[in-house]
Amino acid sequence: MSGGMRCIPPIFAFMRDSADTRRRMAAALAVRSYGEGANRLLDYVSERERRELAPLMEACSADPEGPEAMDRLISQMLASERFSSIAEVHPAWILEHLKGEPPRIVGLILRSLPSSHVRYLLKNLPPMLRDCVPNMVESFAVRPEVLELIRRRFEANFLPMRVTRSIAHPGLEHLYFLKVEELGELIRELGLLEMAIALSGMSSKALHMIFNRLDLKDAKRLQARIKGLRGISPELHRQARFNLLEIEGRHEGSDRMLASVGLAALASAVGRDLADLARLIQQKMAPSDGYLLKRFIDERRQTSIPKVAQERRGMVLRLVARLASEGRIDPQWRSFAPDYVPEEEPDASRSWEDETISMKVE
Repeated sequence: MSGGMRCIPPIFAFMRDSADTRRRMAAALAVRSYGEGANRLLDYVSERERRELAPLMEACSADPEGPEAMDRLISQMLASERFSSIAEVHPAWILEHLKGEPPRIVGLILRSLPSSHVRYLLKNLPPMLRDCVPNMVESFAVRPEVLELIRRRFEANFLPMRVTRSIAHPGLEHLYFLKVEELGELIRELGLLEMAIALSGMSSKALHMIFNRLDLKDAKRLQARIKGLRGISPELHRQARFNLLEIEGRHEGSDRMLASVGLAALASAVGRDLADLARLIQQKMAPSDGYLLKRFIDERRQTSIPKVAQERRGMVLRLVARLASEGRIDPQWRSFAPDYVPEEEPDASRSWEDETISMKVE
């Protein structure tokens, strides 16, 4: 990598892409403390956790730099957790705040961002500001306490977002846990579902007119969604038709239409009691989509019916869980399902006293 930056060791890339912070930290601490014997700790966790942790521990144990590599990895995760929110924000929002910062501060902020964000920001910063940004080598010479102060001040421009996603039963208020691309997948699916609700009961001729506007894959999915609809309330049906007619009047392309209908459906589910969720989701979207979501929410806030909003929220949660089950988003999001039950070992419910008694009897 240019600018004097070190290449990311394979273990760092593997750990970053493989698991959430909690599991990565557990694996790194185990190997740091017990070395090759870290796998013995797997005897004390559930079978599900064993499957998740074993490959991470194996990767850590195989690192040729041993304890030093684990120390760097643990420090990196701690730093990332402190400054994690900013990496979850869409770079276009970050760009707006960076434009008012001095070049040296811009360089320090860029140091803490994912490479995809850095590429976007360097491409879109005003040329005069971009040309004055110092190289990465200079930013690494800044004292840690100064860097921490700058990070906290800049991050205060945004709502804080958790990155350690260890909640067993997430609800709609945790929807921002989804990564940007996962959120996009959900919104498209919400668009298809909303269209299916709106089009249910229409004539075959009218349906074919809509199908012809979509690509073949989306048309087949829409047809399947219509056939699979069950128990939709009349008010939800009416709302969905309104949402579709509002978007249809803009003469948008098929991809954009699905995204816009999905945003309208999401806005109808959020309601007035989840204002922070709306802002958190906005941070992860391109500004054009974020502003559209905000407008939809503001328009629907006065006419929202609590019972229908609750019906919609259940649909959103079940849709997230289904996407996770199909492997289209991270499988851990199956826990969004209202009836989700975490996997446990068969004897996980037995107490230590029960175990002791059974051993004496045997």
